[in-house]
Amino acid sequence: MTKSLFQLAGCLWLTVYTISMSRLHISFLGTFQVLLDRRPIVHFRAANNQGLLVYLVLQRTRPAPREQLAALFWPEESEQTARNNLRQSLFQLRQLLGNENESVLPYLLVTRQTVQFNPESDFELDVQKFLRAVDDGDLTTAVSHYQGDLLPGFTCGSLEFEEWLRQERESLHTLALETMLEAARDCLQNGRYLQAQNFARQQLALEPWREPAWRLLMLTLAVSGDRAGALNQFELCQAVLCKELGIEPAPETVTLFEDIKAGRISSAAAAEPIHPPARVKHNLPTFSNELIGRELEVAQVSQLLTHDNQRLVSIVGPGGIGKTRLAIAVGTSLVEQFRDGVFFVDLAPLTQPDEIVPRSEEHTSELQSRSVIS
Repeated sequence: MTKSLFQLAGCLWLTVYTISMSRLHISFLGTFQVLLDRRPIVHFRAANNQGLLVYLVLQRTRPAPREQLAALFWPEESEQTARNNLRQSLFQLRQLLGNENESVLPYLLVTRQTVQFNPESDFELDVQKFLRAVDDGDLTTAVSHYQGDLLPGFTCGSLEFEEWLRQERESLHTLALETMLEAARDCLQNGRYLQAQNFARQQLALEPWREPAWRLLMLTLAVSGDRAGALNQFELCQAVLCKELGIEPAPETVTLFEDIKAGRISSAAAAEPIHPPARVKHNLPTFSNELIGRELEVAQVSQLLTHDNQRLVSIVGPGGIGKTRLAIAVGTSLVEQFRDGVFFVDLAPLTQPDEIVPRSEEHTSELQSRSVIS
């Protein structure tokens, strides 16, 4: 976007904006949409072709080995068949994206060994715009870009890819909730009550059981003069928690309800500074259901990890017994004990041992840069 200024009558300034539009627009938040020269691309022929584009775009900072992509999207096929399928998918994607146009930078960088979505090409990605706004501290803009979770319900026949996508989705989901919460608090402190309420409701649309959002909504309604509406929100919160989780509201929520009911919360409270809890750095996935029956294992692993002489703990066992779920539960219980953060690094797509360290360094450094919202 370019901007120019013109002076009128010596005192009035008129701002004229010229909007530049990228050739390729990609939307993954809330829905899958790809526009090339403002025209939608719809004939992908197969869901795996869409999934391949999703993976390459979101992993655009580094080339992906062909054997890794073949194994990720066609894990049940022989190596030769999987490689042939990958070759056909890349051919179709290059046709759809106009890779043969020599006047522009290609969108796909394809070699005999690797494939990469060109990060220097002329494209816009809603995920990228959301993350950039978060990094810049522009919370309102960040929330406006988050039109929904990352490709909810997207399937392509590869359980390995869908597991990777789920982890990416939950990481963005958690960041979006934290951004909305901070944006709502900022609006409350600055007297923008209606906007604060909207941000709180957006959190509840993503997670109806999210009590900090319920409390913020109750508080904004109370300080804006709608005491009855605030009390009604507590009843709705109580009903949702009972239905979704089978629990009662937390003591903090009950205390706020009682303060509002007794008239101890008024517009004067808006002028008081709100001190959010200390931010902890993590990208741990969230789950709507509680982990049950693993309390002893969580405690044991947590104790091992916090031992002075213990640097590595391995959880071993047959596939499908819940090792990852247990590890995430342990990490969640320890986020406040590790000042530098607790991070989940997905190694499932990797095929070679020497890929582990670069993957870990790239993933944690990127998440650490996103964890502080100014």
